[in-house]
Amino acid sequence: MKKKCIIVDGPDCTGKTTLCEKLSDMYNIPIYHLTYYEDPERHSAQFEQATEMILDWIHNGHEGGFILDRYILSEYAYRNVYRPELPLVKNAELMLEILEHRAALGEVEVIITLPEDKERWFEAFKKAEQEREEMYTSEKISQVYDEYLNLWKKLRYNKNVLRYDMFENMSGDNKNKIIQL
Repeated sequence: MKKKCIIVDGPDCTGKTTLCEKLSDMYNIPIYHLTYYEDPERHSAQFEQATEMILDWIHNGHEGGFILDRYILSEYAYRNVYRPELPLVKNAELMLEILEHRAALGEVEVIITLPEDKERWFEAFKKAEQEREEMYTSEKISQVYDEYLNLWKKLRYNKNVLRYDMFENMSGDNKNKIIQL
């Protein structure tokens, strides 16, 4: 089975980690998690490292493979809502161009975890917020959903950018749809 470079991104509580784990098991590839760091240098460095991983993987003939649990789409969505006064990470525009271009070439696959039913997702988020420590609260999280929706609208015409709905893809007729990458 060909190894893959898969980028999974979306708002909190949309099934990213669960999906990453399933894909990791399926393709026998590691998962790398990106997160927000208050230290701007550390925060930016993880995006630079992830970009280097993607480009190295492409230039080295797709050896190995890996999954990124979050990448540059998260930087755009969360920064726009929670940190609009801060600049984007260094080279963010270039990273987004690389993501779009490499996906268009079929070299990477991008999955945006974004349920169609925003209200159902928001209720699930509020429940999770009570059960586990979340980095962000429900106060502004629906705005993050809207940011991802705008990103999806921009990227959806790229055949290698897929939308994953945890409510639809995990049950019923669409159960295996996303797994057929």
